[in-house]
Amino acid sequence: MVATDWNDERTMGEMAIAGHAKALLEWHNTSRFCGHCGAATVPIDAGRRKQCTNDSCKKRTYPRVDPVVIMLVIDKANDRVLLSRQSRYVPRMWSCLAGFTEPGESLEEAVRRETWEETGIEIGEVEYHSSQPWPVGPSSMPCQLMVGFFAHAKTLDIRVDKNELEDARWHSREDVRRALAFTEYETSRRVAAEKVNQMCSGGNEKRQSSEVVSQIGSGELAPMFVPGPYAIAHHLISSWVSQDASDSLDSLSRNSTSFSSL
Repeated sequence: MVATDWNDERTMGEMAIAGHAKALLEWHNTSRFCGHCGAATVPIDAGRRKQCTNDSCKKRTYPRVDPVVIMLVIDKANDRVLLSRQSRYVPRMWSCLAGFTEPGESLEEAVRRETWEETGIEIGEVEYHSSQPWPVGPSSMPCQLMVGFFAHAKTLDIRVDKNELEDARWHSREDVRRALAFTEYETSRRVAAEKVNQMCSGGNEKRQSSEVVSQIGSGELAPMFVPGPYAIAHHLISSWVSQDASDSLDSLSRNSTSFSSL
């Protein structure tokens, strides 16, 4: 399984199955005891639920899903987008901002809060784009649901939270378009897709990261690149790049597709 294209229904179907299995296995491993009374739990309904064995409790628990907002912040007036880097990224890779939602918070509120906390940018209009289950994160969080948005910036001065990000910068449409077209991008996309594949099958994440760096570091280097088509970040970015500068956020939203059924 190499998750390189959301249009590849077989690949994405296999990734969904692998992600479902990984999330369930991790949930079973971390929910062996009842959080209410402390008694042991047992799986029921073919492992899709767990129930406390204490007859006076019998509390049921369900697999967790952690909603994460991921947003492409757009400065429409200057035809550019805000991309960020984390220290764990491979060299020269830039991506969208993202963060977990908090209890009692709407998805739109999470987009505005996370953007403000990490970059100091105030967000106005927020438009839904698409969603993607993300089973290839850290082993402690294999149940993320990435919910993608276009976010319209109200302010432009960047104030990077160094505890969260290594850097954040505005990038023009032409710069991002070149990054998507650069020959090195095809190599990095294949390497990153293989990383997804091996992580889903239980590979070593740190070892794979080193291999990604070494393989991308060979040959001609692009000034920047973005995640490959296995990731929702790619589709947020490429969708914006494919639009004319005069197109509105409404046009971007109308052309978006939900992948929550994968």
